[in-house]
Amino acid sequence: MHQVVLDTDVGIDDALMLMHLAAEPTVEIVAIGSTHGNCSSTQAAINTIRVLDVLGLDQVPVAIGNESPVPNAVHSAHVHGADGLGDAGLPAPSRLPTGERADAQIIRLANERPGELTLIAVGTMTNLAVALAQDPMVLTRYKAVWILGGISHRPTAGEREMFDANIFNSPQAGDVLLGADGPIHVMPIDVTYRNVFSPEQIATIWASPTPQAEMARKILPCYFDFYQERLGTRTCCVHDPSVSVAIVAPELIQSVVRKPMIVEPVANRYQAVGLESGQPGFPEHRPPRTIVTAMDGIAAVQRVVDAIVQEGQSAPGTRASEKYSASRGDHR
Repeated sequence: MHQVVLDTDVGIDDALMLMHLAAEPTVEIVAIGSTHGNCSSTQAAINTIRVLDVLGLDQVPVAIGNESPVPNAVHSAHVHGADGLGDAGLPAPSRLPTGERADAQIIRLANERPGELTLIAVGTMTNLAVALAQDPMVLTRYKAVWILGGISHRPTAGEREMFDANIFNSPQAGDVLLGADGPIHVMPIDVTYRNVFSPEQIATIWASPTPQAEMARKILPCYFDFYQERLGTRTCCVHDPSVSVAIVAPELIQSVVRKPMIVEPVANRYQAVGLESGQPGFPEHRPPRTIVTAMDGIAAVQRVVDAIVQEGQSAPGTRASEKYSASRGDHR
């Protein structure tokens, strides 16, 4: 059983990731913390609860995380809409976030359930960096830590430019995380940029009567608008769900490498890259990370589509959240 804690800036692909996790019978969603990126941390917490409402996971605790440390931070309204979920006029959330901070939640759960939980971080890494500043060994108490971000290698001249918002919007936090102790696995964007919906998969979502498919149909057009300009066709990259699929279906991972990663400036932004020994900037004393370099993208995206159109998908997460809520005392 995969018992997961999420740190996420819930925008459109984050919402799809939640739909996927809720559908997997081997997944228990224990808790969620919001971070900034696609929108503010406060808005991300609202969006998280909106998605959980649709999935029937009304007991999963949601903690608000830290806002951006970058002055005049710009969120991705041009990608995800001003509200982070496509400005689709979704209903207000049914409840409020907990009073606990997302970084405190990360530390507390690591202490309460060492070696049991998988931490999934698919937004900026600010909450994780704040948690590490308080407890430098906190990630070692997680069974695994999966992050979305970075590039598996330092790009060479002529390679396609890929914008990694999770590092760009909090580069210092990203570098702190990549240098920390712990079982860190990286799903880099040079892999997730290859994972896109096919026309047939989009048609399947549009034909489905499930509540999660109805939400997907409301929020995806905004995402399609952005990617149509970049990809030349009306689809989108399936970034965040690539992480959740890799966790529950590791057989779809085709290759990985082990090497350290650093955050470095490039042009007017920052990127995280994996480096080989002997390359300029190679960090001799930084622990290597497990970096996915290839996965079966067609099968991975299909698994997400299956989750979106699957009836009655929320039971495993509901059981987990009820068990967690009963044990967490007065933190709600």
